[in-house]
Amino acid sequence: MAFIQTDTFTLRGYECDAFGRLSVPALMNFMQESANRNAIDYGIGIADLEQQGFGWMLMRFQLRMHQYPRYGQTIRVITYPTAVEKFFIYRDFRVEDETGQLLADATSVWLVFSIEKRAMVPLPDFIKRLNPPTGFDPLPKLPTKPDFQTKPFTPATGKDVEVGWLSIDQNQHVNNVAYVHWLIEALDKETLQTGELSEIDLVDRTESHWGDQMQVQAVSESPTTFIHRIVQQESGKDVLLARSRWTFN
Repeated sequence: MAFIQTDTFTLRGYECDAFGRLSVPALMNFMQESANRNAIDYGIGIADLEQQGFGWMLMRFQLRMHQYPRYGQTIRVITYPTAVEKFFIYRDFRVEDETGQLLADATSVWLVFSIEKRAMVPLPDFIKRLNPPTGFDPLPKLPTKPDFQTKPFTPATGKDVEVGWLSIDQNQHVNNVAYVHWLIEALDKETLQTGELSEIDLVDRTESHWGDQMQVQAVSESPTTFIHRIVQQESGKDVLLARSRWTFN
């Protein structure tokens, strides 16, 4: 059986930014909640995987904002899997207002890891048997290695962050929404006060955990685009790479 998840959210003040717009981390939390509810219907939720020694990890995520909803507005988040391969499962999201107008969309790639070995494994058979719903045109699949991953990178800014207790999730690693929160907070005041995030594209490289010392780095790629890296300071490993695009007043 195929399942489509639709959830309705009315925006509360603490989910909005200083201008009353829905914050991108809050929207991503809505998306994760809807994705988990959809996974539970398929029998592949966090608890279902944990019972068999597995966990979910987001590998790729690309969000496009078309119009920001504002405080008090009611929105719908719709999500469903689009394809299943040997190692990856693909999932799309659509965010609409009450009239059906598209506010945002996103596509993502997920993998499964062994809790014992903390390493990626092929998708178990009970996940590979999943039937994605039909009748949808999936968003284009994200490349596993986007161009910004291999571009020369010399950070112009760096902000140190220690992973706190509230940044980790049930899989015992930092939740990807925390990374996005750090990336946004590390940008300059002018960008945050005059710009709107129009697109963010993420590549997760490895896990990080409670107490890890991280550095959030960024460099301007163009007047409206930044390249970001989050580096684990002790190992020097890239934990997350990203590109963000902004529109300005």
